[in-house]
Amino acid sequence: MAAKIGQFTGLKENTNKSNSHIDYELIDYGNGRKLERFGDIALDRPEILAYGKPALTKAQWISISKGVFIEKMKTKGSWTLSEEVPDSWVFVYSFSGLSWRINLSLSPFKHIGVFPEQEENWKFLMQNVKKGDRVLNLFGYTGAATLCAAIAGGDVFHVDSSKSIVKKASENAKLSGIEGIHWVVEDALAFAQREVKRGNRYRFIIMDPPIYGRGKRGEHWKLEDLLPTLVETAAKLLSKNGVLILNTYSQKVQLNDMTDIAKRQKLKIRKKGWLSVSGKNRQLNLSRFIICASA
Repeated sequence: MAAKIGQFTGLKENTNKSNSHIDYELIDYGNGRKLERFGDIALDRPEILAYGKPALTKAQWISISKGVFIEKMKTKGSWTLSEEVPDSWVFVYSFSGLSWRINLSLSPFKHIGVFPEQEENWKFLMQNVKKGDRVLNLFGYTGAATLCAAIAGGDVFHVDSSKSIVKKASENAKLSGIEGIHWVVEDALAFAQREVKRGNRYRFIIMDPPIYGRGKRGEHWKLEDLLPTLVETAAKLLSKNGVLILNTYSQKVQLNDMTDIAKRQKLKIRKKGWLSVSGKNRQLNLSRFIICASA
C-alpha cells in the first residue's frame, strides 16, 4: 500500500474541508454538459465526462443559467448570454485564513479562468510550501496554483507561453495583493530544459499541460507524445525530496500511463486519483492527477 502524503518529508494531507471557502457550486450535470455557479453567475458548458442524466429538468437549466456555451469546432465556440453577465467578475478562494482573488471572463474556448476541481492541489500547496521554497508552475494559466504557493511563502516562477495569459495572471496577483512572483513568458518545456542546464532546482513543480499545443519552433505536439519528456525534465529539476504535482484532462492519458512515466524517472508515487467537483449527492470527476516525490 502506498504511503500517505503525511508520511514522508513532512508533507501534510488535508482532511478538513470546513476551513476553506470556494466561490463555486456544481448545480447539476449530465448528457455531456455541466451547470455551475461562479460567484453569482451560473454557466452551462459542455463536459465530455458529464455522464448520465441531469437531476434537473431542461426548463430548470434554462431558468438558472445566465450563459450557455455552444461548441462549433472541437472546444471552440460561442456564448449565449443574459444581460446579467458582466465582461469580468471576481472569484474568491480562502483556506485556513488565507485568501486570493482572480478575475473571470468568458473565452471562445469555453474556459473562464479557473478550474475549481483544482482545489485539492491548492490546499496541498498552501499546506506544504514553506517560506523560501522554490516553486515552478509550468503551463501556469491564470495563476491559481501560483497564488497558493506564493501566499504560503514560496519563491514562485510562473511560466506560460501566452503573453496575454501571463498578463492576466500578474493582474490576479495584484488583485490579491501578492508581490514577488517571477513571471516568465516562454514555452514551458524549453524553459524547463534550460533550467536543467543552468543547474537550478525546485522543491515543488506543478504541471497542468494542455492536451495539445505548439513547440518553440511552431511544431504541433500532443500530450500523450510529449508527457514522457515533460516528466523526465521535471524530475531533473526537482531538489532532494522535491515534489511533482501533475494532472491532465486528456482522455488519452490514463492514471497508469502517468504513474508508469513517473516511475521510469525514479519518482515515488505518493497519491493519485481524480480531481473532482461535488454537487448534491453527486461527484463529477474531471482531471486525473498524481503527486510524486524525488529521492
